[in-house]
Amino acid sequence: MLEAMQALGYRPSHAARTLARQRTELLGVVFPEIASGFFSEVLRGIDEVAAERSFHLMTAFSHGLSDEQQFVSRLLQERRVDALILMNLLLSDDFVRDASRRGIPIILLDRPVEGAELFAVSMDNRGGAEAAMAHLISHEYKSFAILIGPSDNYDAQHRFQGCKEALARAGIPATKVHVWQGGFTEESGRVAIENWLAQGKPLPEAIFATNDAMALGVLAGLRERGLRSPQDVALVGFDDTESARHLELTSVCVPMREMGRLAAEAAIEQISNRQARPSRVVATELVVRRSCGCAGNGRTDSIN
Repeated sequence: MLEAMQALGYRPSHAARTLARQRTELLGVVFPEIASGFFSEVLRGIDEVAAERSFHLMTAFSHGLSDEQQFVSRLLQERRVDALILMNLLLSDDFVRDASRRGIPIILLDRPVEGAELFAVSMDNRGGAEAAMAHLISHEYKSFAILIGPSDNYDAQHRFQGCKEALARAGIPATKVHVWQGGFTEESGRVAIENWLAQGKPLPEAIFATNDAMALGVLAGLRERGLRSPQDVALVGFDDTESARHLELTSVCVPMREMGRLAAEAAIEQISNRQARPSRVVATELVVRRSCGCAGNGRTDSIN
């Protein structure tokens, strides 16, 4: 029989095997955008585990809230994947809680949802931002700007909270701190610094851009005006992407690949035995480079 199958060029049907085993051997991964280096590192971690366990990925990038809801609902209804990994989408908590009852394991990356009883792997946003802000304060700068992310974003909210805690602990008055609105994109960072400079106001002595993409935008806007960091203004980012390392940007290091691996491992475990492991918050670590005004490179203690 085997010789006959080989002679006829028979190949097993993936669809038939899927029906027989009631599994697709696909992990669905939905990210909010495609441009960020942060997401690509997380995705690499997911893919590493998927390859090790003979799974494939179906990856999608959303285009706003309506698109996210429709796409996630369709994946769950049509059961195209064995598990679904969702990263920091705009989906409401109620939508996520309802989706968790559809019978397909859902893993949350970077944004836990209270009451959903889903495994979530997130980072210590607040601790990382607090450490970055405290480091700038230790330089004894007299004025600060904080470039925050979208108001409805989980990371942005917690990072801003960490900044406020560091400022309050140091007794720095609100009059010494400017809060600039950004969008976690390089363009929003460039626009923020350009708008400030266009008003003819003096630069703050230090800027904390709460992700690296915005920090890179700030650097681009400074360069257009013939300004530099740290010579004209100290600058710190968050995420420690490859670009940050290349540009000697002080940044909060997030173990992005580890977060992806943890999410994929939890997804495959739930596919196999439907048991959810406890959620995880991974530590962050401030990596000190030249942009904050320090002379050399180095790492602070991990922030747990």
